[in-house]
Amino acid sequence: MSVQKKQIILNEIAFWKQNKLLPEHYCDFLTALYAQGEKEEIEVNNQAVLEKEKKKASLKMNGVIFLIGLITLAILTALLTMTSNILPIIFAGVAVILFVYIAIKLAKNNSLLTPLLFVFSALLLLGVTFKIWEAYFISEPNILLFMIIANCILWLLSGVFLKLIYFTISGIVGIIFILVYIAYIYIV
Repeated sequence: MSVQKKQIILNEIAFWKQNKLLPEHYCDFLTALYAQGEKEEIEVNNQAVLEKEKKKASLKMNGVIFLIGLITLAILTALLTMTSNILPIIFAGVAVILFVYIAIKLAKNNSLLTPLLFVFSALLLLGVTFKIWEAYFISEPNILLFMIIANCILWLLSGVFLKLIYFTISGIVGIIFILVYIAYIYIV
């Protein structure tokens, strides 16, 4: 057996012993069996191989989530602050399409990144909606209400078809709030 394979096995046995997954005397026996008297050559590491890989994957995932969140925040900031520039709308549209495409690809793997990409896409789409209203329809507040209702319906349909409860709830609550607002405006 190669030294690398022995190292992996001995690391796993040490992890089992440390976390009391097997009785201590079983772990000692397995360590002696796999070390084959080569105790000096092979150093046993306390962390299991899978645990190290999970930590590396978790750090990568956190970095990706941070980067995507930063991109979303930058585009939303550009949408809200730039008044006469169409470039943020184009960036936001491209980001929405890209985020949804990546989320659909990652949905097969049940990745943690999938729901975050959907949420970031929804936020960017809402920001684009406000920017389009501001650029073309600012004198018509009713159009904004209909655009927000369209966003809420999109959230509701996305929630139902993709089985995402947070989108379903957001769509329903958004529609209810807008309808209550419309009723309040026209009644009072």
